Amino acid sequence: MTKEEEIVGAVTEKLLTYALGRSTQYYDMPSVRSILREAAPSEYRWSALILGIVNSKPFQMRRSP
Repeated sequence: MTKEEEIVGAVTEKLLTYALGRSTQYYDMPSVRSILREAAPSEYRWSALILGIVNSKPFQMRRSP
């Protein structure tokens, strides 16, 4: 894993944390990896990361207070 991939992974995890309104857990990691895989061809554009988060299972299944 390159330094860039590590940074993008950390940013994606933090964005998902913000989107979910809770900290990410071990069971969220497959979704984070999937978001990164899907965003890689576009060189990790912000739009690809955000779209991946919005379409992710944890975001789709979150509960509103």
